[in-house]
Amino acid sequence: MSVFVIRNGKLVEKRASLASSSRSTFPSPMLSRIEPFESPVTGKEISSWRARDQDMASVDAVDPRDLPRKPFEKRRQKLHERSIIESESVASTER
Repeated sequence: MSVFVIRNGKLVEKRASLASSSRSTFPSPMLSRIEPFESPVTGKEISSWRARDQDMASVDAVDPRDLPRKPFEKRRQKLHERSIIESESVASTER
């Protein structure tokens, strides 16, 4: 059965894909699911991000994936530049 709507002053057939493809501007929470797992440190079952954070904070543990990447990338760039300079100086002394 066809459904008709008035669009721009004209009666047209409603497209089903139009309604499903548009996203609402209404704010809604983003959900992140976590599979329950056993803490490698305390042995407790961790079933949420909050429980994971509390478990890690209780033993002062840090997940390297939670650290900001910028300082590491900056250091890697400096080391890379230094190795290029050293390799150029070695090459110039060999000539």
